[in-house]
Amino acid sequence: MPSDLPTLSTERLTLRPRTMTDLDRIARLNADPQVMRHIAPAGSAEMGREAVAARSFSHVAIGLGYWSVFSRAVADEFLGYVGLIPGGASGEEPQLSYRFEARHWGKGYAFEASERVVAHGIATLGLPALAILTHPQNAASCRLAQKLGFTRQAEASAVLIGDPPVPGAQFRLNGADWRGRSQAASGLKAR
Repeated sequence: MPSDLPTLSTERLTLRPRTMTDLDRIARLNADPQVMRHIAPAGSAEMGREAVAARSFSHVAIGLGYWSVFSRAVADEFLGYVGLIPGGASGEEPQLSYRFEARHWGKGYAFEASERVVAHGIATLGLPALAILTHPQNAASCRLAQKLGFTRQAEASAVLIGDPPVPGAQFRLNGADWRGRSQAASGLKAR
């Protein structure tokens, strides 16, 4: 399936728009009980190849979608994915989504890829804000959200996440705040 999403890169990573050939990798990622511990039961139909395919490309025309993340050092080494997807009750506040193979945890890949996609969403697409919805007991995901500059909001009691379902932890990043921090950081680097 063709994609209107750009290929993005960082110092260590290439973020390539998801393709149909990536779906088997995503399905394997979603079948790992360690990866899915705070998300959904491993092997659930909603995380299988067909369900992932059905939602992977539906918002590409408006600039939202998923990027498969690969190491630049080993060109075809799949690390995980990051995405901008419709979120909230009306779908108007895009959410940042990320998931990485357990063997790649703790290496900074999720932060590096997510930071690049946040910059793309706010600076390039002009999104006014982004959200993250995660399991409140997923400490690594909560730390990543905060490291990216997202602020924890009140518990999202209307949105259940995980198995067994619990109220999700919501984080929000205002685009104007992100731009202010980015400009300040650029000014510090120029000195």
